[in-house]
Amino acid sequence: MSSARRARRGWFSKNVAALASLVVTVPLAGWWTTQSDYKSWYDAEPRDAVVVADGGTPYEGAVWYAASVEENPEPKRAGAADPLPPGTTRIRVHFRLKLDDLKVLDEPGLGGCQVHLRAPDGRIWDEDILADDYQDRPNGCTGGYDEKPESWRGPLAQYYVKPVAGKPYETVAVFVVPKSVAAGVQPTITWATELPEYLAFPR
Repeated sequence: MSSARRARRGWFSKNVAALASLVVTVPLAGWWTTQSDYKSWYDAEPRDAVVVADGGTPYEGAVWYAASVEENPEPKRAGAADPLPPGTTRIRVHFRLKLDDLKVLDEPGLGGCQVHLRAPDGRIWDEDILADDYQDRPNGCTGGYDEKPESWRGPLAQYYVKPVAGKPYETVAVFVVPKSVAAGVQPTITWATELPEYLAFPR
């Protein structure tokens, strides 16, 4: 009888099919994860502008009108304003809108708005919610809630009453931006439920 024995199969030769499948599945899983993350980021970017026309543009249950922009506005209350970082300035934006049905105020869409300034190069600034001395109207898209406006608000006090169906009301947003972009920034409003669409207000 021969004393020769058959050689044992090594680990690699036993698992060649599994290793071959890893060569395919690992890059595929990486690609899928990267593609999924990119899609989530891409869908959340405000890139599809709905431009507000001079005569008004319906959106999110309201009619939106042209916004007005003030650079380096004066405070509306007496007192020392907080100093700004070097090379920056304030921007105050007044938004005008009208509701035909006040139920829109209670829906999450209108109340979930986020107000921004957008530079031509794509940079975005959020509003400065602490700039109380410069807010001469209520901020946020749902308007004011005061039955009797505070005296310091002066002749613009009518904008502080609760919104009335069929009548335009105004809101305000204050921003701090670099002076180098102040002349070119554009007011915008986004809703998480509407992205990638956003409202753009030409200057």
